Amino acid sequence: MGIAIPQKHSNSAKNRVFKMATSLFPETGETAHKQAKEEHSIVDDFMYGSNVATSHVYVRMGFLRKVYGILTTQLVLTTIVGALFMTVDPIKGFVRENNWLMGIAAFGSLGLIFALMWKRHETPTNFYLLAAFTVVEAYTVGVIVTFYDVQVVIEAFALTTGVTVALTIYTLQSKRDFSSIGAGLFACLWILILSGFLQFFFMSPFLDRAIAFGGALVFSLFIIFDTHMLMHKLSPEEYILASINLYLDIINLFLYILRILGEARK
Repeated sequence: MGIAIPQKHSNSAKNRVFKMATSLFPETGETAHKQAKEEHSIVDDFMYGSNVATSHVYVRMGFLRKVYGILTTQLVLTTIVGALFMTVDPIKGFVRENNWLMGIAAFGSLGLIFALMWKRHETPTNFYLLAAFTVVEAYTVGVIVTFYDVQVVIEAFALTTGVTVALTIYTLQSKRDFSSIGAGLFACLWILILSGFLQFFFMSPFLDRAIAFGGALVFSLFIIFDTHMLMHKLSPEEYILASINLYLDIINLFLYILRILGEARK
């Protein structure tokens, strides 16, 4: 068994060392003390689960690079898969004829989401699960876009990109607290889900349009909400959760805009 040194005495010894270094080499001692404080601050940001906005600038920038790097990779992969499914006729024919694969993809996506929430802090398991989840979602989006004209898909892609970029910039520079809209958004999400079940039975054109416009609005607001949350509520180690939230927001926004434009062309 080792001898425990009281924290007070340990800190006192550290302070004496810093004072001696400062007296002998003023600039060097001051610089070392400053660097030590910065390193201690960075460690604290991870140890105590502080949010990103109050973390050290290095931690904050590293977190944002991770989140938007992962998000960009997910969106690029999804775009490539969608483009292949639309333009390569054998692939388009295969996915249309085998609709049962969509059911497997839906259940697989749910299972991977739960696994990601459970293992999101375990590297590299979290990245393997994230890659699998992205592939499944990309497949789902790829199948859906095969039922629309290429022009409509391109327009939906452009609109989604513009809306996402604009809302992200607005949220990041805004001083407003958007966390208060969370409860309302989740209530609206449940309304959308229940409306989708009703639409499955009644097949109402009016309800279909209402769901499409309502979904586009809700997920536009979710982009604002989740962007605000990743900066002001999440801790720096939650980059997997942040990227999944934004990815799902953008994908759902795209699908609802695609639905609106598709209905408008009929």
